[in-house]
Amino acid sequence: MKKFLNLLLICLLVVLSAFASCAKDKEPLVVIESDTCIVITVSSEQMEIDSSTTLLDYMNSLKSDEQINFTISNGMINSINGIENPQDYSSCWMLYTSDSLNANDAWGTAEYNGEIYGSAVVGAESLIVKNNCIYIWVYQSF
Repeated sequence: MKKFLNLLLICLLVVLSAFASCAKDKEPLVVIESDTCIVITVSSEQMEIDSSTTLLDYMNSLKSDEQINFTISNGMINSINGIENPQDYSSCWMLYTSDSLNANDAWGTAEYNGEIYGSAVVGAESLIVKNNCIYIWVYQSF
C-alpha cells in the first residue's frame, strides 16, 4: 500500500509539473509592442467566443483583467493605455487585423512580426472576432 501511495504521489507531482510548465509557455493575449502599438490575440481561453462576440466585448474582458485600458466614445476608441486621440484627430488609434474578410489593404496596412495586416473595415463595436485572429491597434499621425 505504501508503494502505491508513493507512486500515486509521484504521478501527481509529474502531472502538476506538466501543467505548470504549460502555463508558463502560454502566449500573452495582449502584447504591448510599444506605447503606440498594441497587439491583441483572440483566445477562447480569455472568454467564450461566439458568432456575435465583438472586439469591444473582447477588449472589455481584457480590461476587466487589467491587461489593457481604453476609453471609447461614439463608437471610436479614444485612448489606449493612456495615449489619447487629440481633439483634431491629427493622430488616432487605427485598427488592423489578420482577419482578411474584415480587412482592406486599400485603407492602409501595418506590419507585425513580418506579417502584413489590413485595416479593419469596421470599428471595435461592430467587428466580430474570430478565435486566434490578431487585432493590432496602432497610434498614427496624419
